[in-house]
Amino acid sequence: MRKQRRWNLLATLSLLLAVILALIAITRIDIKPVQTRDALRLSTSARSLTIDPDHLPASGWTTLRGDLLNSGEAKVDQEALATAPYRAQVGVYANTASELDLSVPSFASSGYIWLIWDEPLQRYLDAAGISIDQRFTLLNTLITDAPPELTPVGEGPERRADGGYYQLFTYRGRYLLDQASFRHYPFMSISLPLFIEADDVDGSLSYNQLRLEPDIRDSGMGFNARILGWLNQGWSIAEYRHQYATSFGQGGGESDYSLVLYEISFGTSAWAAVWRLLLPLVVLMAMVLLVFKVRPDEQDARASIPVTVLLTLVFLQQTYRSDLPVLPFLTFLDQVYVVAYVVTLVAFVLVIWIGRRYADMEALEDAEAQAALRGRLDHLDNSWPVVVVIFSSLAIATAWFTIPAGA
Repeated sequence: MRKQRRWNLLATLSLLLAVILALIAITRIDIKPVQTRDALRLSTSARSLTIDPDHLPASGWTTLRGDLLNSGEAKVDQEALATAPYRAQVGVYANTASELDLSVPSFASSGYIWLIWDEPLQRYLDAAGISIDQRFTLLNTLITDAPPELTPVGEGPERRADGGYYQLFTYRGRYLLDQASFRHYPFMSISLPLFIEADDVDGSLSYNQLRLEPDIRDSGMGFNARILGWLNQGWSIAEYRHQYATSFGQGGGESDYSLVLYEISFGTSAWAAVWRLLLPLVVLMAMVLLVFKVRPDEQDARASIPVTVLLTLVFLQQTYRSDLPVLPFLTFLDQVYVVAYVVTLVAFVLVIWIGRRYADMEALEDAEAQAALRGRLDHLDNSWPVVVVIFSSLAIATAWFTIPAGA
């Protein structure tokens, strides 16, 4: 008996050592990502943003990009807006939003984009011998072999009574989805964006030269701009300062451009996520909770439950992971599954250990010793569900509250 205990202790220490060495090895070979120096800063021009606290998810996730300007930067930005030689107003109306694919992630959309610009910008276009749609692009377009991103409606720009110019375009394509709260999956929010920016070649339409102002009054979304299975959280449009980390080989400082970001926000239904993804997991964990309620003499039945649950857990996790991109972190649901794996493994180990103890008990000739061992095993059987519930609840709550705010 003592020899067996020594071997068990040695095996446990060896396992702990292997786990420690594995963690050290993973830590040393893990890659630390390098952050790009490209950045977006919200400008001080008029904007319409979905930032009502009543419409934001409890996770604190927001569609805002980058940092807000401080008071000094805001004052300088307002002066630059007033003195910019070229100005244009951009409006967006999304007719459709569809084919959301989180594994890329991307979405398809179509609708209208219109531009209203002043006489100085028109003189620049005339001097260059180009139309205005040749100087603007949708930065997050994924389909490179598609027709022109902006298709003019009508024969050309219209002259307005105030001396400005107006032209309407249609857009249609597939676009990159750059922002989503994947860490909170399956309770997540996403943003379907359109990034509209000047397609400059010589620096003449940089941030200090051309300012794009969003058309708040007429921009919006149609009734088909919805994704089945997702809850609409509204749309927003705003101007950002796109700070590139390059001068594009032109020399001088890094380039900044005015960018209009239009986006529609969606979120998942918490109830739907619970019924679809968490309820099957709860049922499986209930089976693990009740594993020691099976009669002790039916050891084979006891041992088969954790094995069956483990295989089912792997299948369920692979099913929902197929809908997501390859992420460099664990989502909330991933962490819940880690807890489930740990509980299932511990249950299997305890089944084997308790089975050995019952075999040892039958070999005992002392009735009092048999009764004492049986009492300890019965106590373990009875306390197992309580321990699992407490451990799982604390672990899952910790996983949720340690998710970075706004991630």
